[in-house]
Amino acid sequence: MSQAASIEARGLEARYGGRVVVSIDRLLVSGGKTLVLLGPNGAGKSTLLRLLALLERPGRGHLTLFGEPVTGAERQALRLRRRMATVFQAPLLTGGTVYANVARGLRFRGLERAVIRGRVDHWLRRFGIAHLAEQDARTLSGGEAQRVSLARAFAVEPEILFLDEPFASLDQHGREALALELEAVLREARIATVLVTHDRSEALMLADEVVLLMSGVVRQAGPIREVLARPADREVARFAGVENLLAARVVRRQGEGVEVTMAGQTFGISGAAGLEGEVLLCIRAEDVHLAATAGDAARVSIPARVERIVPFGVPYRVHLDAGMPLVALAAERTLRRLELREGSSLVASFDPARVHAIPATLPGAPGKG
Repeated sequence: MSQAASIEARGLEARYGGRVVVSIDRLLVSGGKTLVLLGPNGAGKSTLLRLLALLERPGRGHLTLFGEPVTGAERQALRLRRRMATVFQAPLLTGGTVYANVARGLRFRGLERAVIRGRVDHWLRRFGIAHLAEQDARTLSGGEAQRVSLARAFAVEPEILFLDEPFASLDQHGREALALELEAVLREARIATVLVTHDRSEALMLADEVVLLMSGVVRQAGPIREVLARPADREVARFAGVENLLAARVVRRQGEGVEVTMAGQTFGISGAAGLEGEVLLCIRAEDVHLAATAGDAARVSIPARVERIVPFGVPYRVHLDAGMPLVALAAERTLRRLELREGSSLVASFDPARVHAIPATLPGAPGKG
């Protein structure tokens, strides 16, 4: 185990009712880093977190915490858990004041009253709830209660922090505000953190590294922006928000990339030297440019017809028929300038340098023929 690693798991597996819900070959959580377990609902993220936090026992596998192999003995688990803190989706607050809830873990650890006072006051201020110190914790709003949970977790100065969908019960504004505050706290504290979320924007804000889980299996891991920009397969691409997966064929290798043919056009893309045959081109909707006529010769241009225009926050999502389904994001001023409406003809284009290619079939799936 690396000296910088706080957690290392090998061959970890959990079963519910005889069904494998988590199967992890290897996972490493480095000291001072935030690892996000990202994936759709039911992917096994929370189960994996509970295994790592010693809240559940795995069916098989090996887990090492702080350089110490986990034996399964309850006395060892209690001792190791005292070096951690966990915040769940639903705040687990008890009766009594906000101050008493934040202080509870410190009192369990037998700290002196002055130390407890200093830590509690600091974290109440840090999460903006010092004015609630004497309020009954059971009367708090959802956002206030989750801030109390976070303050309680940080107050014990854990060596590992586990966060299981900590923003899920909050409204959009509350989620964004608390996530921004938590990002700043994590950056300052540099505590090894494992955070579970299904939200890509939360992962982008908080993660140093991400593990993308689907059906209990790691489908891709690495720096968050790399995983989202260069998905490993079409299921990961869909989850990563890639709306355009266009069928193409590799013609030949071209240096570190390949030359592909798609919709009657041939062009080169980088970083796909290991691919051959049928592929899918990942093109984000925001990378599709709309114009009245073809422009820059360096871009791949495709004649298209507008099928429908759907409001999507500030931009609009424009669904096109380009001989294949294609989606673009466009600002309202673009729609007005091009006088776009259903049935309008235009040219959609993209920069091949922004294209990422993946195999046309999923890993382990049979190919054609």
